[in-house]
Amino acid sequence: MKRNINKLLSLIVVFSSIFLASCVNDAESVFQDNGSSGIVEIFNVPARNTSTPISFKSTAFDFLDVVELPIVVNYTGINGAPQDITVHLAFDSTLITLYNDSAKTEYLNLPSKLYSIDSYDIIIPKGKKQVTLNIKIYPPRFSASDFTTPYSLGVKIATASHGIISGNYSKAVFAVGIKNKYDGVYNVTGTFVDYANAAFTSAYPKKIYLKTQDPVSVAYFDPILNGGDFGYSFINGSSRSYYGSFVPVFTFDKTTNKITSVVNAYGQPAGNGRSAQLDPSGINTFDPVTKTIQVSYWMNQPTVITPHRSHIVEVFTYVEAIP
Repeated sequence: MKRNINKLLSLIVVFSSIFLASCVNDAESVFQDNGSSGIVEIFNVPARNTSTPISFKSTAFDFLDVVELPIVVNYTGINGAPQDITVHLAFDSTLITLYNDSAKTEYLNLPSKLYSIDSYDIIIPKGKKQVTLNIKIYPPRFSASDFTTPYSLGVKIATASHGIISGNYSKAVFAVGIKNKYDGVYNVTGTFVDYANAAFTSAYPKKIYLKTQDPVSVAYFDPILNGGDFGYSFINGSSRSYYGSFVPVFTFDKTTNKITSVVNAYGQPAGNGRSAQLDPSGINTFDPVTKTIQVSYWMNQPTVITPHRSHIVEVFTYVEAIP
């Protein structure tokens, strides 16, 4: 299931006294204004502590022709670089392995066909503190399977012509994801009926994440369900429940923004006989101005009841990007 619907993992960054102690050398370098060398570091990453062997940053890009992943290199000190400093960056896939082993994740190295870089060398000009290297990423080159693969790049400062390369922030892992225009956090209202079990009632209003599966499809993720999981939840009596092996995936026509199909991510049908089907009598569309989705669909399970087990009508109102 993880391979099919890209259940994204989140990173919790903890600031503590242990972290402050571990970074004392870099912190002290900020106050050096006596002509001694400063620290050369990767700047645009979250703080790390002693339990995190490497800094990590995750970015989800919009589905455009080309997007840019910035790598910001910083020279610490009050007065900026005392001279032009040439910094050579390099990609290192072993950094991804290091992060995976620590965080129990499964990131893979981003294939070279999906990105390009003009040069691995950048220059911090004399008197300046920062310079940015932009890695070009090409969303149209991503296949359907690429969209659901957790990709990342391991980046390190290999050499610097002046200064001291940071011990804590010379290496980082940048996770790279592509999201389509339907991806996001939505407030959801609607109606739900299970024709086989009257005790099943709707759990609206909900907050639902629609997560990108390919350029025109999103899967139904409930941040409350099982602590955060793909699936459709409802109320059974007085308790929250959900349909096992049933995750709606909505597919859109990118030109008209009409919903062209609703299928079950577990299969059509899944092993338990459950499938999804678009109800053509519904509005079934995405409004790109208001970012509102209206959809009507069925959950079918002919071994229990025919022709449809459940009817679901929903209105998704966009709130924000998925955190």
